[in-house]
Amino acid sequence: MQTRNAGRIDVWGGLVGAIFLCGVFSAGAHAKCLPADDARMQAFEAGLVDRDARGDADARRWTIEERMAHHSVPGVGVAIIEDGAVVCVKGYGVKRAGEAAMIDADTVFSVGSVSKMVNAALVLRLVAEGLVDLDTDVNDYLTSWKVPEGRHTRKNKVTLRAILSHTAGFSQHGFADFEPGEELPTAIETLNGTGPVKHGPVRLRFAPGKKFDYSGGGITVSQVLVEDVTGMTYTQAAKKYVLDPLGMSRSTFVNPLPASHGNIARAHDRDGAPTALPRGWEAMPEMAASGLWTSATDLAAFVIALQESYAGTGDFLPQDIAADMMTRVPPGIHGMGPRLNGEGASHVFHHGGANNSYRAWIQGFLQGGDGLVVLTNATRGSLVHGEMRKSAEAAFGWPAIAKD
Repeated sequence: MQTRNAGRIDVWGGLVGAIFLCGVFSAGAHAKCLPADDARMQAFEAGLVDRDARGDADARRWTIEERMAHHSVPGVGVAIIEDGAVVCVKGYGVKRAGEAAMIDADTVFSVGSVSKMVNAALVLRLVAEGLVDLDTDVNDYLTSWKVPEGRHTRKNKVTLRAILSHTAGFSQHGFADFEPGEELPTAIETLNGTGPVKHGPVRLRFAPGKKFDYSGGGITVSQVLVEDVTGMTYTQAAKKYVLDPLGMSRSTFVNPLPASHGNIARAHDRDGAPTALPRGWEAMPEMAASGLWTSATDLAAFVIALQESYAGTGDFLPQDIAADMMTRVPPGIHGMGPRLNGEGASHVFHHGGANNSYRAWIQGFLQGGDGLVVLTNATRGSLVHGEMRKSAEAAFGWPAIAKD
């Protein structure tokens, strides 16, 4: 069998293999891994189809390892959720190309905009405690920075509901990562476009509620608001309100991630070569928008907590707030944090993440409790997690995520 980047396998020393890991993977529940001869697992691992061949019943099926090599992705972490419990966490490949250290259940990856999901949950935990209201002018809570008043705010004020659903009108879709040795901006500098930032100031481009426009800039406003309301740093608040309650012990918003954190998936470029040297990974100071470091195990616990809150069987979020989170905010396609698709059995929340050298994906069905986490450590990782998602749908009988 030949692939476009077959030579890459030799560079990796044949280490694009898989480790099967079992244990306690769901909040408060023990889950046994699917056996190696489980037909569904075999179909998932060997049923990947090139995106250009989707819909062709005779299209060639590839293994996960083959597609990793094809797309130059050295390492992948996966968690599969069934009926509200993680049935397996599995690592494929290596943390850094050319080295022997394998991906495992606790390997941390940068997950880009999946951070926005955790940020939304943090804000909603503050709502549940009565510290903030979703439909109040955020300037009533902000003390260290204010949304500038102007023509866009004359009729409608900026609210947390609008910020979390990307309907507030803020600029700045995303942010560039910072290389080792580069000075990092504060959140206020990020909003003002000053200091060592790599973009202009974050500003309102249209009236809140007028339209949907994805904005990491707006999410950074919520980051500052969390700090102003709680009196904590953002990393402290995230730990107190989300990470610790869910047992996400491998997760952090600290940037740059210190090497002492350990078990880190290194950054790779689109050719699968190590980058962001000498440290081996970038920094994302816009923490709420793109700064989370986490593992497949931890993110699976997060997905399950949201599913249980929505179903009223968990207490991470009150059920009415979880339902609000999982309801689209017009005129957009997002709820408060997640993108939402489908109805009934196909009602699903999901979010992707993309920093310079990492690509991530999470999804959770709101009926039935199934879900998927895929984390990758290379620029072309989205091609792998896209193919893995479709293979999982076919293997586990999940509804396909419809496109708007």
